[in-house]
Amino acid sequence: MTNILRNRKMADEAGSRPISASEMASNEVIESQDVPENIQKIITNEKEVAEVPSKKFKVDLQSLPTRAYLDQTVVPILLTGMSVLARERPPNPIEFLAAYLLKNKDQFD
Repeated sequence: MTNILRNRKMADEAGSRPISASEMASNEVIESQDVPENIQKIITNEKEVAEVPSKKFKVDLQSLPTRAYLDQTVVPILLTGMSVLARERPPNPIEFLAAYLLKNKDQFD
């Protein structure tokens, strides 16, 4: 199976989800062996372009007003944490909320 077919198959399997960094890293070893140099340059260029929007997003967060910044970054996890807190009503609500935030922070990045 050629590298292009392998990448297309991975993209089809992934559906609309982006390919993870580990998937890209595993393909880089294969790509460097199978792909001509001009295609390798195109792949490298596309990877660099793909990194730019994430940097732009960080800049946009810095320029947002306080309310919009909080709405995009903190409010989603706080709302879910507060609803779990209201449902369970633990004896130490602050500690419970802190533990919830630390446990679930990766879901909201």
